Amino acid sequence: MLSKNRRQLIERLKTRKGRPREGLVLVEGVRASAEALAAGADIRFVVRSPRLLGTEAGRTLASALTGRELQTDGVDVTELTDVELADAELAELSDTEHPQGVLCVCSEPSLDLAQLRIGTPATVLLLDGLQDPGNLGTLIRAARAFGVDAVIVLDGSVDPWNPKAVRAAAGASFRTQITRAVWAEARLWMEEQSIEILAADPSGDDVRSFQTAGSWALAVGNEGAGLRPDIVAASTKRFAIPMPGNAESLNAGVAGSILLYSLLTR
Repeated sequence: MLSKNRRQLIERLKTRKGRPREGLVLVEGVRASAEALAAGADIRFVVRSPRLLGTEAGRTLASALTGRELQTDGVDVTELTDVELADAELAELSDTEHPQGVLCVCSEPSLDLAQLRIGTPATVLLLDGLQDPGNLGTLIRAARAFGVDAVIVLDGSVDPWNPKAVRAAAGASFRTQITRAVWAEARLWMEEQSIEILAADPSGDDVRSFQTAGSWALAVGNEGAGLRPDIVAASTKRFAIPMPGNAESLNAGVAGSILLYSLLTR
């Protein structure tokens, strides 16, 4: 049985204000939950239903979750007890149209700019004003896949720990350094790290012309309005994707992923 307090907690974690207040996030679905577990996420408790056992991947995950080591420091063990619900009950809690029988409540990985570990040269993804959690999650997934050091999510963007963003990232959220920041702080940090800003801009140069041996941050902006003027002004180069098929545009998740791959393979 799921207590009233836990039910209310899960509802709060679906809201932007509730997640940072609780320091917790929701991870839903077999793949995202398995990736979070494999990445060493601090899973506080799990809500599952019989549907989880309907696939081989689900059964494997169920076994792994049952055998996981609990991080009990400073936590009442009763708050770490997993819960089994009927499929219909879990569906009422779910944030997805087609629940897969598992929902994990995890501690939110918390990093500030000073804690980011970057390489030499450094590669960073800077996200400005993205509103679609699917696009943001896709870009986090691409950043992980292509070996980007860190993702900075600027104020005005959708929360990177929005449940839809976490699902779109397919577990990459727990394997990628992600931090929230305001533009002034992010700009100062990048200046201190000698990181040049490359702007995603439909009127920019062909991304295939990119050449550098230094550190850089690719800035991807709002789906409709693009990057704020301050970021464009601070950029040293602006790049676009050549589209011989004459498509009007690509969404931010697709465009940003292509740009990242192109920049990292120059």
